[in-house]
Order: sequence, then structure tokens, then C-alpha cells
Amino acid sequence: MKSTALTAEDKMPFRSPWELILQRIGLLIFILIVLGPLLVLIAQVIPALSAGHTEWLKLMLPTGRRLILLLNSLWFAGAVAVSGVIIGVLGGSVLWRWDTGWRGYLRWLIIVLAPIPPYIHALAWTSTIYTVNTWLQNIGLPALPVQGWVTAWWIQLMSLAPIAIGLALIGLKSLEPAIIDSARMLRSDIAGLFRVILPLAAPALLAGGGVLFLLSLLDYSVPSLVNLNVYSLEIFAEFSANNQPVRALLLAFPLLVIAITVILVSLSPLRNAAQSSSWRVPNWKVGPVWPKWLVFLQWLALIVLLGQIVVPLVSLTTAVGTLSGMATTVNLAHKEIIFTLWISVIVALICLPIAYAVAREMVYSRRWEKLIWLVVITPLAIPPSLIGIGLITIWNRSFPIQVYGTSLMPILAGIARFAPFAVMVIAAQLRSINPLLIDAARILQTNRWQTWKQIWLPMLMPGLLAAAGIVFVLTTGELGATLLVAPPGQATLTIRIYNFLHYGASSVVAGLCLMMALTILIVGIIAALALTGRSNIFLKPFVRQK
Repeated sequence: MKSTALTAEDKMPFRSPWELILQRIGLLIFILIVLGPLLVLIAQVIPALSAGHTEWLKLMLPTGRRLILLLNSLWFAGAVAVSGVIIGVLGGSVLWRWDTGWRGYLRWLIIVLAPIPPYIHALAWTSTIYTVNTWLQNIGLPALPVQGWVTAWWIQLMSLAPIAIGLALIGLKSLEPAIIDSARMLRSDIAGLFRVILPLAAPALLAGGGVLFLLSLLDYSVPSLVNLNVYSLEIFAEFSANNQPVRALLLAFPLLVIAITVILVSLSPLRNAAQSSSWRVPNWKVGPVWPKWLVFLQWLALIVLLGQIVVPLVSLTTAVGTLSGMATTVNLAHKEIIFTLWISVIVALICLPIAYAVAREMVYSRRWEKLIWLVVITPLAIPPSLIGIGLITIWNRSFPIQVYGTSLMPILAGIARFAPFAVMVIAAQLRSINPLLIDAARILQTNRWQTWKQIWLPMLMPGLLAAAGIVFVLTTGELGATLLVAPPGQATLTIRIYNFLHYGASSVVAGLCLMMALTILIVGIIAALALTGRSNIFLKPFVRQK
């Protein structure tokens, strides 16, 4: 009996010469914008050394205080990654059983919690700790630490908990149900979990741990707010003190090496998980029977996830007080709000065509797929402050069109940081589309625009909506690069909040954080609905009924 499975050649839809040219142009634009800041800094190293600054090479090898900072950063990021993977496996194994009905869609709504900026969690949890400490002191118990390593670890873990559980769920969903059923016939459910399921999901879980490690290693917002010195903050401080881009790059060299190594070792399984054929197939026909101790730990992980959103919302709402206070806060920051929304919308719109071109080239080009995947994920290893420094180095000179010192700078920073996420989302959507449908449409319809509008766009819309939503919310909360490139007199809402947080919590800061959190939740829900195949909710007003 002849197999009807699609071969690798069958999965490649016909692409016209113009499509190939546009895709290559999009890939080139992606490389210039996303990798350009780093490449420009690298190009300046040799001229700087030729000018006699050879002593700067010592910055590449951390010693003394910088070595201690690097080790502290690695320990901090490693602790967050390990604890995040544990919580992710426990929580994800519960959501993994929710295959059908409303729970099948509810489990993916955890992604709406992921883009909430870490500094919002920092404000919410420190305020909560102050409240708990007052209660502990009244009953004679020692107070919890408000600053330092433990507090930074907990806040960072809470901010990344949705990502940890989401990535673990992706790894578990990529397993073939037939393998799970075979294991259950021979062993108990708990034995199958430890001997079959977790070993098979280990590459994807490792990728999740790598993501958590990178996000914790390269971000300095939470540690800086709780007086924990980390290596990524040293890069920002070095450039602020000396205004020497090459010194900042050489100082960041250890972080770049570590981050790129983590990417090469751990993130490739994410590409394989996205190609799994078991996404829409229920993994469990009959639910597993876990021991009571495991059930307790699983639900404890979900309680942590619930606390991750309840604590910030309750804490911020309590600090704001009244609706009139919230209205006053919004009125005081209306310029920053408008500027932030405008930047985020522009970044999302620009990212879509670029990401679509790169995603098509990555998915439908068998020869260059792995290389393009590497180009897409490598920017995740670049510290945000280094992206800002690179953009300043590129544009702080005379050009026919003035870019430096304008709102174009934070737009470029947003594209450089978050276009890779849009590529990965759209690529996952492209892999779910049967290319034979597109080729059939080309035969039956002579109008390419009609084929695009009636066939391609509806099938691609979930990925486009999700990518736009993800880029929008990530740009809204971006800090590391925007803090360096924001034009004088114009600050994003994130910069305003971050600066206020150094002076302590207040109703104004809480109001701004609450408004940002609610905005991110609304946009995140739209992205989640798109990812779960509910994009028709948004298409109905624009689709003509026949």
C-alpha cells in the first residue's frame, strides 16, 4: 500500500521569482536591522585597537570585581532557569491533560501573562513583602528580605513563570500520543512519566531552561531595583561613564559567548517542536493517575502561576485607590502613553512583512533552513543595552535624513529586539498550512491577489495576529535599549515608570503599572485567541458573507 504522507518536496509550495526576490530582500533587511547594531560594533574594534587602545582587550577577560559580578549573574540566571523548569514541568503536566473543550483554549491563555514587564512584578511583590513584613513584625516573627539575591530571584521567577509553563507545555504537546499509550500499557503512569515522557521531552525542556537563563542573564531591570549588581548592568554603566562603544562591546564579550553557547546547545529543539504533527491530537484518551504527592506539587505550581497575576493586580489596584486617582495618573502621563502606543504599533506593523519574508525563506528553503534559524535566534543573545549602543553608533552622525535623536531610534530598537519573535510565530503558522492547498488555488484561480486574499490570508491570519500582538506588548515594556536611544524630552511609559521606581512605590507609579498591565493583558488575550485558532472572531467584520 502506497504511503500518502507528504514528502519533503511536497511540502515546498511553488514560489515565483518575484516572491523569491522579495523574500531575500526581507531577509537582508532583517539582518541589517536586527544584527546591524552588533556588526557595526564589531567592525569598530580593529580601528580602536589600531589607534593604540590595546589595553581595552583586558575587558574581554573578567577579573576582580567583574569576575564576581559575572559569577553572581550566572548563579542568579541558573537558579531562575532550574526553578522555572521545575515549575514549568509541574504546571505544564496539569495543563497537558486539558485537551478538549474550554480548558483546551484556557491553557494557552497563560501566554497573556508572559509579556508583563518584570519591573511591574518588582513593584507589586516588594509592596506585598512590605505588607507581609508589617504583619510578621506584629506577631514577633522575622521580616522577609525586601532587597538582595533572594528577592530578585523570586521576582524574576514570577515574571517568567508563564514562559516556563508555556514552554514546558509545548515540549509535552510535541510528544506522539502513540508512544505515551505504549508506555502506559507496560508501566504505571508515574513510571511512564519519569522513564518515557520526561526523557523524550528533555530537549524541549532544556530549550525552555535556556530561554529562562538568557532572559535572566541579559536583563538588569529587576536586579537593579532590588540592589543586586549583575554583569548586564555593568555594560550600561560602562557606556554611560565613558561613551566608548568598543569598550562596552569588549566588556559584553563574556555574556555574548555564554549566551550564544546556550542558544546553540538548547534552543534548536524549539524548531523541531514547532514542526510536530501532534499539536491538535489529544494526548490522553483516558487521563493519567498520578500519586498524591505529585498532584499536590502540580497544583502548587498552578497556584504559583495564579499568584503571578493575582498579586500584581491586587497590589497595584490597592495602591491606586480610587478611579479618580487612576484618571489623574493617566492624565499626568498622557504624553508618554501616546508615545508608547504609537511606537509599539509602528514596530508591530513594520515587523510583520519583514518577519513574514524571513519565515517563508526559513520554512520553504530546505538548503538554508538551519542557517536562517541560527540567524533568527542569535539576536536573542545580544544584551538589550548593547543593541542601544550599536544603534547610537550607527546613527549618531550626519545623514541626509536625521534619525538620531528622533522617535525613529526607539522604533529601530523595538524591531531589532523583537522581530525574531515575530519570525518564529509566523514560521510556526506556515508549517501548519498544507502547501498543496495553495498550489491548488494557483491552478483554479488566475488572479494572484484573489488567491492571497481568499486562501493565504485566512490561513495565515492567526500567526499574523499573534505575531503583531506579541511584538506590540513586548515593545510596550521594552527598557534596556530604549533607555539609551529615547529622544530628549520624549520618554516611553516604561522609562517613566522605571525612573519613578527608584524613588519608591506611590499611587502614581502603581496607576501607571496597572494601566500598562491591563493593556498588555487585553492585547495578549487577542494574541492568545489567534494562536488557538480563534482569529475568525476578528475576521468576521471584514469578511463578506455570500
